[in-house]
Amino acid sequence: MANGFPSGRSQGAVAICLAAVLSGGAATSAPPFRLSACTEAPVHLMGPPGAQQSRGCVATFVQQVGASQVTRRYLVYAPARLPARPLPVVLVFPGRSASAESVAFYDTHTRFETLADRDGFVVVYGNGLPDPEASQQKMAAPKGGFLRGCLAPHEGEGIDVTYVRRILDQLQKELPIDRKRVYATGLSAGGGLSFQLALEAPDLVAAVAPVAGLPFQPSGPWLQGCHPRPGFEHLSIAMLAATDDPEIAYTPGPSRDYPSARYPGMEQTRDAWLAGLGLAGPPEVDRLPDRVTGDSYEPQTGRTTSTVERQRYRPAADGHELWFYKAIGMGHAWPNPTASWPGLWSWLGKTNQDIDFADEAWTFFRRHAHP
Repeated sequence: MANGFPSGRSQGAVAICLAAVLSGGAATSAPPFRLSACTEAPVHLMGPPGAQQSRGCVATFVQQVGASQVTRRYLVYAPARLPARPLPVVLVFPGRSASAESVAFYDTHTRFETLADRDGFVVVYGNGLPDPEASQQKMAAPKGGFLRGCLAPHEGEGIDVTYVRRILDQLQKELPIDRKRVYATGLSAGGGLSFQLALEAPDLVAAVAPVAGLPFQPSGPWLQGCHPRPGFEHLSIAMLAATDDPEIAYTPGPSRDYPSARYPGMEQTRDAWLAGLGLAGPPEVDRLPDRVTGDSYEPQTGRTTSTVERQRYRPAADGHELWFYKAIGMGHAWPNPTASWPGLWSWLGKTNQDIDFADEAWTFFRRHAHP
């Protein structure tokens, strides 16, 4: 497989396994908007009493994948009280073998839905395809799937890029979505798909915010099988990388869990994207407050607390920019004020609890739109 990347074990998706502990926001008093394309309710996941399940619904369509027709699914949430203007769309993608429900519930704790209620936008949680080559692999969540990203050889654009196009077309039939304000984020393989959308679908997304994502780049070996399209150099990126990620190595070379992998390094990925975006110069560095101590897994990191450094590079003349979040002492996780489940600490490390990256991503997204 390309660059020694592993295909067997769940790539980061187990960070949202069914034993995770989380908290959720309050539901709105009115039921959310429901697409006529919705065919089912979300899968109800296990969590502590009062944990907020997604308030969205599951929509499906049939996609041609090679010689087969496959049912694709996604979870969509739109506020009950829609503003009288076009609606931005935030796409949120799960890790390998995880599901739309699990990235909503375990990773982001439905924070994007709370922000959508406040600011008026649509949240879409993506879902990968079953992988026949990994049929023996246990899914990290019910209805879990695999996002193939740039690792899978393909012509034109990847099947998950086409999947996203179909989602937006389906949404537009029923909601006044703003095609100039479509954004993508996700964890691990979901972060990799965010990078892939930036490369192969710059006509769709205005900005992306990968979290501990597969480090696909606009050139070099970690372009992998992707085919960049003109326009990617004008997108904006806010990427987060963790220094103690056991899955995707922060420095060049293998990670703890994937000793045969040849990762390019996350700072090197940042620099490759800076070059691809035509950005230069030193960043403005913000050391975010260390609000919660004890959020680093000391047996592995040698640290008792995790902190976040944000590097903001000078925008280009047209406003596109890159922000780099360095989560020092954090493992393979989505930063969130709620501690991750202790049973995962020895495997994936702890999550940084100083920030909620959903807030950071949405703040960044609001700065950007297609011309």
